[in-house]
Amino acid sequence: MVRKDGAEARKERLQEIARFIQQALFKQKELALSTTITQVQYNFGLTEGKTLEYLRLLEKLGQFTLNEKEDRVRKTTEN
Repeated sequence: MVRKDGAEARKERLQEIARFIQQALFKQKELALSTTITQVQYNFGLTEGKTLEYLRLLEKLGQFTLNEKEDRVRKTTEN
């Protein structure tokens, strides 16, 4: 049985955002963070604050690397 509560909706949204950014990073080595935030807001209907929360969470999960100072989203490098 699939549950459709808020937690499940949030999980699915996070997974969709991760796929969206991974696809973009597959095409380009790095992305402008400001543009990525705007695209996620537009595509997923999120506020800027919620978008940044999700992006930081996905970064902690190792999906990609954020550099807010340089306005960049980069692929995670494996050591």
